[in-house]
Amino acid sequence: MFDQVLAVKKIDSSLFQGEGGVDFTEIVTNISKLHHPNIAEIVGYCSEQGQHMLVYEYFRNGSLHEFLHLSDNFSKPLTWNTRIKIALGTARAVE
Repeated sequence: MFDQVLAVKKIDSSLFQGEGGVDFTEIVTNISKLHHPNIAEIVGYCSEQGQHMLVYEYFRNGSLHEFLHLSDNFSKPLTWNTRIKIALGTARAVE
């Protein structure tokens, strides 16, 4: 038996309602094509009864938001050079 820790992200359902709304399965399909070390890979999704959720790999190191905005006695904020490298790498993956 394989145990894997995953992260679940609930998506705002209002984005998928009404005219001009985006199709959730189309978004999932596009996200699942992204493969890059700076982007968490999608493992699965759920779309039932108006609820939309994405299931990702879980990273114990924290989120990019935490690295950019939070610091404590054990960690320092990312340098600008590191931030630029992450942004460029992520942009290449999305491209």
